[in-house]
Amino acid sequence: MSSRRAFAWAFVVAASLSSLPACGPSLSQIEQGKAITTKEAALDDFFKSVVALRGEVDRAEGDRKAARVELVKALGLAETAEAGAALEAAAKKAKTLDEAGTSLHLELTPDAKLIVLAQKRGKTSEDPEALAKAVEQSVKASLDVARRMGDLEQRARFLDTKRTELSATPAAKSGDAPRELEGARIVLADLRGRATTEAGLASSFVVGLAMALETGAADAALAKFTGKAARPRPGGGGGGGGAAAGGSPAPKPKPSDDFEP
Repeated sequence: MSSRRAFAWAFVVAASLSSLPACGPSLSQIEQGKAITTKEAALDDFFKSVVALRGEVDRAEGDRKAARVELVKALGLAETAEAGAALEAAAKKAKTLDEAGTSLHLELTPDAKLIVLAQKRGKTSEDPEALAKAVEQSVKASLDVARRMGDLEQRARFLDTKRTELSATPAAKSGDAPRELEGARIVLADLRGRATTEAGLASSFVVGLAMALETGAADAALAKFTGKAARPRPGGGGGGGGAAAGGSPAPKPKPSDDFEP
């Protein structure tokens, strides 16, 4: 073979090899989201539990985004709006309502509730009750995601402890079991981190929303329990003499023995 033909052949081979997938250790079945069958009940149940847990964590991001769909629609945004955009829009909406005499305060315990107080300083086309409904739904759904992610993080820890116990059994020493158990360790560590992150994002959104919506309704609500007038708000108009957003007159403040300062 001439040197020119040999060079051309070598070039073709090199080009062909470069198009092949990089060689390296392949992922275990469990890392690919598949549970192997070892015919050992304890191992098989463990692998199935890891795969199921992974599926639940995989759905977390979608659940977190779905929790704010109604809110972003109420704020006039697209359903795909990011959390930051939703918080900015909520803050602007709250400011608009505040300038028209409607103050807001988001209570998170014992149940999520947006307190809406109208003080008749002006008029606005905004519908605070529609906003309240969307806010409350979003907060409850977001807190549910955070709670579930906390539970999943604990399940991942439990399964990792189970993995350690199973690794010491005779059944874990044969066949693909050692490799799959090591893969499970990697998967569970990843799931713990992702669950914690998703819980944090859901909780942070709720806290951010509470801050974005706060315009002073807490003072007016407090006055109902203490019998004291709410602190004067910038721009005039106090907590008394107003009406709730639903249209019914606000009840006159009266002391309550249940209030603890």
